Amino acid sequence: MEKPKRSYYLPGKLVSAFDRECFKSGYVKEKVVAAAMLTFLDSSPQARNDMFERLDVFLRGKKR
Repeated sequence: MEKPKRSYYLPGKLVSAFDRECFKSGYVKEKVVAAAMLTFLDSSPQARNDMFERLDVFLRGKKR
């Protein structure tokens, strides 16, 4: 079965880190993504903002 193509951009650095962590821990990638989406949707606006800030720090280095 062919996996559907993504219609959004994912930074290579994030995908590589995700793949390493899933492989190291033995998790199924689709289930990890589903759990992350549910956590995001269940979070408060402030928690979502914090998640985006952490992502920015991860992708670009130190906070500006």
